[in-house]
Amino acid sequence: MGLSKAISSYFDQLIYAIGNYHYNWHPAIELLLVIQGQVIVNVDGHQYQLAPADMILINANQGHATLAAHPNTLAIRTHIQPTFFQEQGIQLNTGKFNLNGALNRHHHSYPALRRAVAQLYFAKNPFEKNSACFRLTSLLYENFFTPTDRAQAPKQRNVYFAQVAKDIQRDYQRPLSLDMLAKKYGYSKPYFSKLFKQHFGIGFYEFLTRERLQHASSELNQRHEKISTVALNNGFTEVKSFNLAFKKHFGITPSAYQEKYSPKVTAVDAHFQQEISHQQLACARQCLKNFCYPQNAARLLENDCQNCVYKKDGLRYRLLKKELVKLLDDKN
Repeated sequence: MGLSKAISSYFDQLIYAIGNYHYNWHPAIELLLVIQGQVIVNVDGHQYQLAPADMILINANQGHATLAAHPNTLAIRTHIQPTFFQEQGIQLNTGKFNLNGALNRHHHSYPALRRAVAQLYFAKNPFEKNSACFRLTSLLYENFFTPTDRAQAPKQRNVYFAQVAKDIQRDYQRPLSLDMLAKKYGYSKPYFSKLFKQHFGIGFYEFLTRERLQHASSELNQRHEKISTVALNNGFTEVKSFNLAFKKHFGITPSAYQEKYSPKVTAVDAHFQQEISHQQLACARQCLKNFCYPQNAARLLENDCQNCVYKKDGLRYRLLKKELVKLLDDKN
């Protein structure tokens, strides 16, 4: 079967520095490959830690968030539109992908998968890009797609729902209900609920909760507010409901998150919310080139990018800190 659009319309890649938790969900399939550092990934409330060269696949519309557990953490994410599979005659509503490097660190297809990600990134012409795209999706489908007993209903597109999403994103701090939006757009409540889930892949209240948590987690990162203040600021009517929702999606309570991660997050964000530097990009590109060649990739996994400038900077920092502590001790 042919494609209705250019292949670049179905795939998107980005090398970026990971910082604090930013809750997200989208209709694309996301393959995350850690290049450098350590990443904590939350997917639907379950927490996983990934090391360099580890991968995790996030299915369409799965709520997820990433957090850098180590300074100078870099990753490449590849977004794949589900329509790419559908136009090859593969219906993804008959199952889901299961790829998690934290649970299974040694799969026979991992080296080929890393190579396909890197080759897609470095593709110089449409033929190389097409080859890498089909190789990548073939590896994913053949090795990591698990059929389910019951097929999910295919999503139905409705022009109104782009505006519905904007309404929720604008008014998430206010009391919102399914009934209010159904009346606004001229639907009965049951029918609007059905259309909403078909369009977004999740129900209205799950969508609204995720939107509120997205902003609440960002607020927890930025300043040490009271939990009750953060909850009320982001549309939750009580702390209990906020705590339950936060723990369901992140696997930890808001207060535990602030206590455990806020100091690290503050230090990480000072650097990682900026655009990555030329040195970081050069290091990431070299790591990806290594994945294109199995012998280099083996050395990369053993050495964990020891020659990277940021590893050297980290070592110099630790030595300087040790000397400073010793001087202070001697002075006292």
